This record gives sequence, C-alpha cells and structure tokens, in this order.
Amino acid sequence: MADNRSIIPDQWEIHESHRDADPSLERDVAFFLNWGYLIVENAISMEQVESLRLALDESFERRQDQFIGELLEEDDRFSFLLDNPPVFNRMRALLGSCVQLHSATGRVTDPGAPDQNWHRDNPWPMEPALSPYGSQPPGHINCGYYLDEITMDNGPIVIVPGSNRAPFRPPGGSVQLPDEKYVLAKPGQAVMFDGWTWHRGAENKSSERRRVCLMCYQNAWMKSREPFGGPRVARLREEGSSVRKLLLGGIGAW
Repeated sequence: MADNRSIIPDQWEIHESHRDADPSLERDVAFFLNWGYLIVENAISMEQVESLRLALDESFERRQDQFIGELLEEDDRFSFLLDNPPVFNRMRALLGSCVQLHSATGRVTDPGAPDQNWHRDNPWPMEPALSPYGSQPPGHINCGYYLDEITMDNGPIVIVPGSNRAPFRPPGGSVQLPDEKYVLAKPGQAVMFDGWTWHRGAENKSSERRRVCLMCYQNAWMKSREPFGGPRVARLREEGSSVRKLLLGGIGAW
C-alpha cells in the first residue's frame, strides 16, 4: 500500500470550522472534554439499526465468536459507520482533521457474561495536560452503536465521568466506585467515550444477547490495531474520498 501524502489535511489542529456547521458541536465538545463521554442522539436511523442487527447476527453465526474484529471486512452494511456524520463530525471537532480509524469491532454479549474489569483503552503514561507527542488530549475516542436497548440487566457500559483527566490507572477488578455511571443507551443513539475514561461492561443478567458495533478513532500518527489489508477495506480506501483514505491507513508512516 503506497503512501498518498496529498490526503494529509493542510490543517492538523482542531479549528472552528469543524464546529461552525453545527452549533451543538461546541456544547458537545465542552461536555466531552470535561466528562470523558457523550451520548449522540439520532446517530443512526432505525432502518440502519435493523440493517446492522442483521449484518452482525450473520457475522456472529459465521464466526461463532462474541468479539468480531476488523468489522468492515465482514459485510458492506457496516461501511457507512466509518464516517457517519453525526458521530464523525464530533470526532473531528475533538481530534482535529488528521484522524485515522483505530479499529472497527462488533461485540455480542451473551446471557451470563460476567462483569468486566475496570480498564482504559489507552495504556500509555500521559502528562495531565498533554498527550505523548504534545497534541492536546484526547488522542483516542471510541464509539459504541448499541443495537439493543440497554438496561440494568443486559450488560450496560459503566463509566466514571471525568476519569479521562485522572493521571493514574483505574483500580483492579470490577469493584463498585462511588462516582460510577451506568449508561443506558437506546438503539439509534451512539455513546462516545475517551480512551482514557475508566470503563467496563457490566454482567449480562438477562436472557437476551446485547449487540454493539464499536468504531474507534485516533490521531492519524498513532499506530492502529487493524492492518487495513482486507479486500473490502482496500476497496473502501481506493474508491473513497481523501478523508476515507486517511481513515483507512492511506499514510503508512509519518
């Protein structure tokens, strides 16, 4: 895969044009930076929810694995999530214009799945005010499109609001924390959270599966988890806009 450096934006930094098109962006950015998460209303339509449900169910039946990596290689019905405007506009308002996909995954949480341990998605040491290369945090943002209504029984995501600004690791295990928050998302909503926000999945005490598509973004100079080497992603990159090319690893080295 040859580098195409013409796809690098002229402006790397976050600039106001990302926020001017939608007045709600400024409010959402401020909320996210303070609390480390954001619920995006009307992120996808109910028709898109149903399409994703069918695609994820079929992928699960093929793979027989509750964690499905390289989701964009599974089915063309997932591809619109790559730069879905209600979420991607907020990603760019937070991360700036030079954004790359870190990973796209699907997760099916079966009944009886236990509590996850508290964790962060980014393990690196970080100064309280700066990320490792000097750009302002965040540098890594995950987004969950929950395809089933999340209740207290079927394994909601649990976060600690504001923990994205804590310069120390979360505790071990799944202990209850005084400031924890259960995020009860509904189909059609998306939940964005900073990779440094403490979070975990709660146990699924219900009799139903819980399904989610996770699209994770980062500064483009960071290493991605995915190789971007499969045929579907190659086609999306080759036929896509400069934004999609950058998202899918069009610059292999910085």
